[in-house]
Amino acid sequence: MCIFRRYFNFQTSRAEFDETEYVVRRRYNDFIWLRQKLVEAFPTHLIPPLPGKHTLIAQLDRYSKEFIVARMALLHRFLNRVANHPVLSCNQSMKVFLTAKPSEFLIHRKSRQGFLGRMSTSFHNLAAVYMMRQRTQEFEQVREYVTSLGEKLNSVDRISQRIHKERQDYLSELNQMHPIFTLWSASEPELSPVLLAMAAAIEHNTQAQQHVLVTFTPNIVQPLKEYLLYIEAVKEALTRRDSVQIEYELTVEELKKKRAEKDLLLAEEQTSGSGGFSLGGASLWKSAGEVRDDKLQKLAQAIPHLVKQVEEHQDKVECANENLRADLDRWQYEKKDELKKLFVSLANQQIKYYEQCLAAWEEVLPDMKVVDTTSSYSPSNKLQLQVPS
Repeated sequence: MCIFRRYFNFQTSRAEFDETEYVVRRRYNDFIWLRQKLVEAFPTHLIPPLPGKHTLIAQLDRYSKEFIVARMALLHRFLNRVANHPVLSCNQSMKVFLTAKPSEFLIHRKSRQGFLGRMSTSFHNLAAVYMMRQRTQEFEQVREYVTSLGEKLNSVDRISQRIHKERQDYLSELNQMHPIFTLWSASEPELSPVLLAMAAAIEHNTQAQQHVLVTFTPNIVQPLKEYLLYIEAVKEALTRRDSVQIEYELTVEELKKKRAEKDLLLAEEQTSGSGGFSLGGASLWKSAGEVRDDKLQKLAQAIPHLVKQVEEHQDKVECANENLRADLDRWQYEKKDELKKLFVSLANQQIKYYEQCLAAWEEVLPDMKVVDTTSSYSPSNKLQLQVPS
């Protein structure tokens, strides 16, 4: 799949597509629409995150080629993750996003949120204020793990930003040192070879340092920011799963209340009996008995319906657990592989940088040895300071 500016094209061999290659035009907000549709359709799955809309603007000019390439890579990664998912890739909204013409896609964009989507949103909001009675230890451990991982990656990001700032200052000093050694060589003919060699070494160090700084954002900052967003996506998926469990627990509580109310009414019926004080041939307890009978009749209809809802919600909880568990297993594998590649790449970059710096300074050593053996400078020839007595 290839993305450039607002256009992207992709090739596919899947049977559900009518053609093998498509070229469509999509804006960033269209990607937001796609992800929201995936969340509505699969609330208990882990939906990959989108890159932040304004995170790159603080680092790059939004009209520059670097900005376009950086956003292209991040959106490309998002689509690949969705396309590689065995469930998300089969979603109809995903197919519409990849294949629909502008007019057709606009109709889909303007369609209102479905009833299920509104319901999932309401229960998602409910999860923020309702405390679950029975927390699942498995997913609580995942929540604690991703929270800890986020804190560690944030620490890595802060430290790397501080090192990046120090490297920028160091590069500024190297840029000042190179012309100093070059000018110095003109005034010191005997030291000129070694001074020029040192100037060349400083220049090579400057180029190596410049390469490290240029690759810092795409190789370090963007992958770290993306994984911090992925951690937030995991937390969102856990919250949506909690919403399903909360819906189940609320239904169980409602069923318990209805059964308790029924038991209380039946107990009252047995203790009150069928008789009562009558006046003018009419029983004074007749209206209360009718109200009780009406309540029992309504409860007899409501309780079986709630029992059915409890069973359905229990099935939803089990399905939600399985869906999220499978996605978390897949994410753990991908995370381990991608973070390993990130830090190995960083280590290899630093090794290469220091090897280049070492090689540059090793080239200076022969010139320095020549100066040591051929220079006419000696303690006796150096200027002596006359200290008056």
